[in-house]
Amino acid sequence: MTILQMRCFLTVCECRKYSEAAEKLSIPQSALFKQLKAIEDEFSVRLFQKARAGLDLTEAGSLMYPHVTYMYGEYKKMLGRLQEFSVTENAQLILGSMYFLKQYNIIQMIREFRGIHPGINVGIWEYRSYELEEMLRQGQLDASFAYRELLTEEFGRVIPIKEDYLYVMVNKRHPLAGRESVRLWELREEQFVLMRGDRRIHKQLQDFCLEEGFVPREYHMDVRNETIKELITYNNWASLFVGRMADDLLDDNLVKIRIEGGKKLTLCFVVANENEASRVFADFIANS
Repeated sequence: MTILQMRCFLTVCECRKYSEAAEKLSIPQSALFKQLKAIEDEFSVRLFQKARAGLDLTEAGSLMYPHVTYMYGEYKKMLGRLQEFSVTENAQLILGSMYFLKQYNIIQMIREFRGIHPGINVGIWEYRSYELEEMLRQGQLDASFAYRELLTEEFGRVIPIKEDYLYVMVNKRHPLAGRESVRLWELREEQFVLMRGDRRIHKQLQDFCLEEGFVPREYHMDVRNETIKELITYNNWASLFVGRMADDLLDDNLVKIRIEGGKKLTLCFVVANENEASRVFADFIANS
């Protein structure tokens, strides 16, 4: 069993759905099925069976789970310890991020990294996208979490983490609320209230609409996401968010509807200062 096969198996166990596991791993479902099939062929067993809530482990899969969890955990520990040989004790790593630490579990990533590399002191600061890029360029940050589509400069190492696709959010009384997906051009008559606090995100949302042949009709309000949530809850307005941001705002009054056509923002880890600490953290991200 390979390391990739272990990751695939454990991720399906966690998500209990093939589609969600493939998304979390950033691989096609066909590639996920191939890795799982290789495990089943190697041991002549079946790993998963369908259940009401998604997938359950078979008896053989349940037997395998604790052993795979242990082996993969030991592998990550070994990888971290080996990398520590090239990292100075008490090394400093200064990271930046847009205002999405919670939505993408970035704090959890850093906590796991610190557990493996206690000798590297990690600090993280939140800024708007244009501020982050300027700080990276000036050397004030070693690296940053950012959306690749919003970068205007080239950096030495950019590691994709997650492709986050575009959704429209409306309240449950809205005429579109029963749809699973829409084309963006179908929203040309909608009244929008969009995120304006980060001008690059706002421009990218406008550009998505312009690509579909229309200028979004906006209320010009510079408000936070929670306020946007309130506005679309009590009005038949719409807003555009990528999936993780939409999930963070969803409640019993709102729905998110997938925008067809593959419009997305790609969360990446961007390295500007190539030092030992940033290299080890980048390798950790790439192998997570």
